[in-house]
Amino acid sequence: MSVASLRRPRPGLLVKDLGGLALYYPGQALVRRAPRRWLHPVGALGGDLVRRLAADGEEMRDELRRLFGLDRDPPPYALPRDEDAIVRDAYREAMFNEIEVLRYPHMSPATIDRYCVVEGREHLDRALAAGRGAIVLIGHFGANQMIMPALGHQGYPMNQLSAPPPVWADILRDTRTTPLWEKVLARRWELERRLPVRHINVFRFLRPAFDCLRRNEVLGLAFDGGGGTAWTRVRFMAREANLSIQPVQLWRKTGATLLPTFVIRRPGEDRHRILIEEPLPFRPVPGDRAEEARVNMQAIVDRFTRQVARHPDHYLQFMLMRRRVRGTDVRPFFTDYPPLPGALDRAEAERRLKEAGARHG
Repeated sequence: MSVASLRRPRPGLLVKDLGGLALYYPGQALVRRAPRRWLHPVGALGGDLVRRLAADGEEMRDELRRLFGLDRDPPPYALPRDEDAIVRDAYREAMFNEIEVLRYPHMSPATIDRYCVVEGREHLDRALAAGRGAIVLIGHFGANQMIMPALGHQGYPMNQLSAPPPVWADILRDTRTTPLWEKVLARRWELERRLPVRHINVFRFLRPAFDCLRRNEVLGLAFDGGGGTAWTRVRFMAREANLSIQPVQLWRKTGATLLPTFVIRRPGEDRHRILIEEPLPFRPVPGDRAEEARVNMQAIVDRFTRQVARHPDHYLQFMLMRRRVRGTDVRPFFTDYPPLPGALDRAEAERRLKEAGARHG
C-alpha cells in the first residue's frame, strides 16, 4: 500500500534535524565538559524552540486533554497544574533528557550518584533474593533509560528489552525519516551501547530475556512498547489503549517478580529520582488466558497512571510520538486518535516492523 498520504510535513523539521545532528556530534564534547547546572537553561531554550516550531505544542495539548477527559462535563480527571506549564515543561524536560544521553559514556560507579538517586532498592534486593529474577517494569515516562546506568553502575546484572533506535528510521521510512535523522539515531544507539547493560532486541527472539531471568538477573521492560504478537485493550485514564501482552507472558512464564519503576525529575532538579515500587501480584484467571492477560495489563496500567496523573509532563512526549506514528503502528496506541487517511493495514505494518527489527539486531 502506498503511504504517500501519511506524509504530514511538520514546520521546522529540517531545523530540528540539524539541531540534533549538531548536538550529537560536535555538541557531545561540549556537553561532557559543561557543568551539569548548565543543562537546565540549555534544555529550556531548546525545548521552547521545539515547542514553537510545533505550533506551541498544539498536538501535545490535544493529547493531554484527551488523557484527562477535559472535554467531558465534569472531567473525570483534574490537571495537576496549569496546562501551559505542563506542555512547556514537557518540551523542556525532553530536551534536558536528550542532552543527558550525551553523558552516557562518562557515567561510572563513581559518578552515578551525581545523576540519580534510587529509592525502593529493597524491593529489588528482595526480588533477587527469591532467586527467580526481577522484571523492572517501566514506561516511556521521563528519562526512563536512566534505569540502565542507575542499576548497572551499582553492580546489578542489568538487561534491557528494547528496540535499537535505528529501527525507527526503517519503520518511518515513508513518513518521517531523513538522512540527518538517521545519523542522529545511529549516534544515539552508539551511546546507548556503552551503558552497563545487555540489550535484547524486542523484535527478535526473546530467549535471552527468559535466560537472564533464569540466571536471577534484572530485566528492564517497557509495558507500553511496540513489541509482541498479541494485544489487549485496557482503560488508560480517560482513554482506551491497545497494549502488547508481552510483559504478562514473560511474567507468567518465568515467575519473576514484577516491580513497577519510575524515573521522576521535577523542573530545575539536577538528579533523577528512580522509584522502585513494591511488586505487583500476578492475578491468575483459570481457563482464560486472554482475560488473564487483560486483567494483569490493567493492573499494570492502573499502577502506572497514578504517576502519569501527577506528572503528565513526563509522558506527553511519548504520547505525541505514538500519535504521529499511528499510521504505521500495528495497533495504534490509543483508540481515539483523529482519523488518518491512508494508514497502513495491519499486515503491512507487521511486515515492516519485523523486517526493521531483523535488520538492526
